[in-house]
Amino acid sequence: MKILFNPCDGLGHMNACIGLGQSLLSRGHQIYFFTNVKYAGQYNRYGFKEFVLHVQSNSTTNTNGSDDDHPIKNNKLMDVIINSGLLSDMSPLEKLDLYDRHKNPDMFTRTMSEQILNVHEQMLNIIDELKPDLIIVDSMIVAPCILYGSYRWAFSWSANPILIYQSDQLPPMMSGYPSNDSNGWSEFRIKFNKTFKSAIRYYQNWLNQQLGYARIIDNSNNNLSFLSPYLNIYGYPEELDYTDVASLPDHFIRIEAFCRQIPADSSFELPEEFQRARLKSNVRLIYVSLGSFGSANVELMQHLIAALDKSPHKFIISTGLHHQQIHLESNMWGRPYLPQTQILSLVDLVITHGGNNTVTETFSAGKPMLIMPLYTDQYDNAQRIEERGYGRRIDAYHFTSNEINAMIDQILDDHEMRKRCERTRDRIHCSQSKLKLCERIEKLCL
Repeated sequence: MKILFNPCDGLGHMNACIGLGQSLLSRGHQIYFFTNVKYAGQYNRYGFKEFVLHVQSNSTTNTNGSDDDHPIKNNKLMDVIINSGLLSDMSPLEKLDLYDRHKNPDMFTRTMSEQILNVHEQMLNIIDELKPDLIIVDSMIVAPCILYGSYRWAFSWSANPILIYQSDQLPPMMSGYPSNDSNGWSEFRIKFNKTFKSAIRYYQNWLNQQLGYARIIDNSNNNLSFLSPYLNIYGYPEELDYTDVASLPDHFIRIEAFCRQIPADSSFELPEEFQRARLKSNVRLIYVSLGSFGSANVELMQHLIAALDKSPHKFIISTGLHHQQIHLESNMWGRPYLPQTQILSLVDLVITHGGNNTVTETFSAGKPMLIMPLYTDQYDNAQRIEERGYGRRIDAYHFTSNEINAMIDQILDDHEMRKRCERTRDRIHCSQSKLKLCERIEKLCL
């Protein structure tokens, strides 16, 4: 079969599609990716074929380079998000205003729709020539040639699944509210529908109209225009999923995690000092990643580093896009971009922003987490991890050195939590959820 992936510009979305693509490639299918010039070559490394979509731009190709390179530099979507205020010290409820297109017309949904508009004709021509058996989309704004086209397409959701359940029995997405206390749910959901959901619907219709396609007419708050009538895929471990409260239709399928495998041309080795630290019983190895966007907040990174400097443990830190402005202390080592899936098996704890890929990959590695959510579904992941006993949640902007180091030691000393994480890891390794998904896709395309 010929399967074409169309992820939006964002490392989490791209890596999730890579993980799924690897599973399909291993079964003998031909895997293709739409990409732009900045990411040309990134997918070829995994054995995929690329269709490079060209837009007039002054930026240059971002291929594999030195350690100073970062995969998302010169990314317009990233610039929009960083400058939007999403990484600021605001409550989840307050941050919903940033998605209000009337108050913030330059939000990411507009950027996504404009990017698709600029390359839509190329996409249409490539699809017509390739004639794929399936197109897999990881984007909340869908190219109209796919949405209204004659080829089957699947939607891949690489975020916390609480949104796609569309259930009033669950907390609203991006709230981070507990699942057993509905206080505040209604207020948040109303505002979420008026801001986030409304913006997605508006810019999807704007894109449709610009290209001569029909508007999506829906006056309810429950319709999500990016869901596929054929198949919808999401990655979330069984232990964290919301099936105890709500259910999904038959054309939704869950896998444990998208988990990409690092290509053979990637090499990673810990510094000798950190390798020795793994042999000491009183010194633990901890991985720190606040994601592509979180690590771009230099002030936040430096505050975290200053706090961790007082810990006896060793830290591997993903320093991100602005790594040259970040000073690591003597108990730390890092790089702008690290092979996360290779590192997870080496460490005792992961400190993370709570992005869905990091959460599910860490879960699959059987490691506990300390989550400091910054925006969107990270709040929901942090809450779910703490509720289910696989880690702890801490406020990213209001922690003291004593507080975070005490929490780190508490997690490391929690033997029951560690055993719980390891049992889940063992179950996931036996679950074959990706194999079942591949078989479902093959059946769909017969």
